[in-house]
Amino acid sequence: MTDARASKLNWLDVLWLVFLAGLAALPPVKEYHKQLILLAIGILQLFEGWIISRLPRRGTAYIVLLKIALATILIDHTGEVGINSSYYPIFYLPVVTAAEYFGPWATLCWTALASAAYCSYLYPALQEYEPTTESYSLLAIRILFFFLAAMLVNRFVVENRRQTKRYQELPKRLRKPIANWSRRRPRHDVRNDWRRWGNFLRVWRMKFEILWV
Repeated sequence: MTDARASKLNWLDVLWLVFLAGLAALPPVKEYHKQLILLAIGILQLFEGWIISRLPRRGTAYIVLLKIALATILIDHTGEVGINSSYYPIFYLPVVTAAEYFGPWATLCWTALASAAYCSYLYPALQEYEPTTESYSLLAIRILFFFLAAMLVNRFVVENRRQTKRYQELPKRLRKPIANWSRRRPRHDVRNDWRRWGNFLRVWRMKFEILWV
């Protein structure tokens, strides 16, 4: 993202906080683990720009890892079986964050890691329940939507960065032809002008002398 995104709170962060507050008000309300995890996500979202400005190289990776970990813990406390938790869309948070800060291939890797964290609850579910084909299809749809959201957001961010870079390089490109033209343009020599006028006058003088002789 831009430097402004990494240095201060913006309106998107406020929307995220409103979204998290709405989740806190929904069942299970008395599950204090859920409330603490949502609070941790909100604090992380609030200080995300500060962390990245302090750790410009690894800060974004730490942010995505923490969001994946918090999302994984959250769904374990919001459903009888973690993989069936209705709070599974919380994984869109690390997925979109990765798409916001990284390139296409890195975004795919982060999305795969988030998907693997979500699917880690499949094994405990298999110990207690017998999943159906419909259950596997539903799980695949959720995972594919993770990747779809990641690619859509990343494509927009990458294109926005490319356009910004073009606008920043445009003045430099415009200055180069002007500089080259000024170098190639021949310098005006006043002495050459005087020589031309001297030759011109000598020629006409000779003509007059010939006419009057």
